Amino acid sequence: IDDKLIGIYRFCIGLAKKGLVANVMGEQADIIMNGDLESLSTSTAWLGVLAYTFQIYFDFSGYSDMAIGLGRMMGFRFPENFNSPYTANNISDFWRRWHITLGAFMRDYLYIPLGGNRVSSKARLFFNLWLVFILSGFWHGASWNFVLWGAYHGVFLILDRLFLVKLLNKLGGLLSTLITFIIVMVGWVIF
Repeated sequence: IDDKLIGIYRFCIGLAKKGLVANVMGEQADIIMNGDLESLSTSTAWLGVLAYTFQIYFDFSGYSDMAIGLGRMMGFRFPENFNSPYTANNISDFWRRWHITLGAFMRDYLYIPLGGNRVSSKARLFFNLWLVFILSGFWHGASWNFVLWGAYHGVFLILDRLFLVKLLNKLGGLLSTLITFIIVMVGWVIF
């Protein structure tokens, strides 16, 4: 199959994600979150968070698809950047699926130089994980909400290593995916 056709197809998929899903979800999130927050019901607030959760995924994923498609049309093969992250069954799995190229960069240029998994203590390992995610928050923007978002995910990565992955595995696929999705959604509120 011709690379140009595959590229056009992939670009169109990305454009559809952005135009038909992300923009619609973004409008709903904006209506809910920019309204009177004091009179917002719990269910409406969760609906706004859910809309934002899908907006941010379809925005990033759509842009990535468009870039991959444009690259393919020009003869380049860019790596995948998203792999169904909202189907992850723990936060570690989520980060293997979400913004894959940024995760690889953070791993290769921050986590491994800090010692990665090959450190002398669990405390140092946990510090390395947490620091990398705090720095990931800084990468997203110079605002405390991004730093808190990074710290939040860093804590859940540590909890995964301590006990959370084992607990979620015992609960089974659907329940562990739902719990992970809720953790991610709360993270988007901070973001």
